[in-house]
Amino acid sequence: MRRWLCGLLALLLAATLFCCPALAYEPDFTVSSQAVYLENLDTGLVLYEKNASQRMYPASLTKIMTAILVLENVPDLDAASVAYPLWIQNMLYGTDASLGGLIVGERLTIRQLLYSALVQSGNESAMILAGYVGSGGNEDFMPRDITRFVEMMNDKAKALGCTGTHFTNPTGLHHQDHYSTAYDLAVMGKYAMKNATFAEVVKNYAVNLGATNKHDELWQYSTNKMLYPSSPYYYAPIVGIKTGSTDEAGRCVISQAEDGNYHYFCVVMGAPVTAAEPYQNFIETRQLYRWAFQNFSLRTLLEQGELMAEVPVKYSGDGKLAKLAVSADVVKLLQDEISLDSVLYSAEVPEWVEAPVAAGDKVGTLHIMLMGEEIGTADLVATQDFSLSWIRKAIGTIGELLSSPLAKVLFAVVVLAVVGYIIYMVRHNRKKRRRKYSNRNY
Repeated sequence: MRRWLCGLLALLLAATLFCCPALAYEPDFTVSSQAVYLENLDTGLVLYEKNASQRMYPASLTKIMTAILVLENVPDLDAASVAYPLWIQNMLYGTDASLGGLIVGERLTIRQLLYSALVQSGNESAMILAGYVGSGGNEDFMPRDITRFVEMMNDKAKALGCTGTHFTNPTGLHHQDHYSTAYDLAVMGKYAMKNATFAEVVKNYAVNLGATNKHDELWQYSTNKMLYPSSPYYYAPIVGIKTGSTDEAGRCVISQAEDGNYHYFCVVMGAPVTAAEPYQNFIETRQLYRWAFQNFSLRTLLEQGELMAEVPVKYSGDGKLAKLAVSADVVKLLQDEISLDSVLYSAEVPEWVEAPVAAGDKVGTLHIMLMGEEIGTADLVATQDFSLSWIRKAIGTIGELLSSPLAKVLFAVVVLAVVGYIIYMVRHNRKKRRRKYSNRNY
């Protein structure tokens, strides 16, 4: 009866996948940005997305990939210094590119250039870094080395699983074949934030790079106004990471926020620019974070050891049914208004297991469903040991052999042979008697 009910529940849950909409949360405000991706880093749950796989112009969000390659190809960021060449200034002239204030001939270390590229979004700094890494660490790099660096960018994007991305430059200056998606940029951004140096750089709203051969002090100021305590866009939980803006891309910002035990990652692209509000990207990012922090929490659905199913055990001398429990606490991020009664569970277990079975062995999987969507799984494990009874196994094995199709065929052949033999003997004896009687003399 229990197995029949479990099967019925599984069937009903499967049916809901086709009848119910996919689990989706909607913020309580209008999102005007063209593409958005909001993820809880503690659970991997995507709370909200809008056109997350749509190709967009990334603008200076591109520099995240530039920094990734610098950090992975330059072992010592302070060992080498590079001078700002005139030909890079000439390439940037007239492009309205954001700059780090460098002067031609100014010499900076790779670390200083990294701060300039990520904090103030200096395009000249990004190009110097690209040329240096693309040339294999040669200070006298050339434009072809930047081209080689761009190839490295595209190769790295593919290696990270970014299928909607293509780069044509290391800065993000507009080009029709230079594009990415909110989802891909989230992948790159989360990957970059795992690097301690990257995370340390992008959290700064102002940094003094110190004296150079052209400056007594070279200050770099972040383009991310959400990091400035004096800014109307300030949001204290923000810990980075990068902005981007061109006429074609609109206002973009990738950020990470931490508040208590909760960590979120957000990508906002293509925010509109109006006279009334030029930085809608910051406003909507802050709104999304507040919505997430105020309306979602980690909820314990099941505790370790809770019994959820049972399964027959063959050849055991310790009982016929194994009780199955969840192997660990099941904790999920849910909207606060969701009742735990709306969470459904479906146990996927075999028809039987064969002894021996040890307590803690995984026997099945528990599927956790909400609003017709699977929101997670949990391992189902045996709660006790089941030893093997060799006598029961021998009897069972013999029984299985006797009930197997081959045994049935052999049995049928033997029966037919016996019946055939009996028929043959009966006929043979009859003929023998007839000959015997026909040979008598009366």
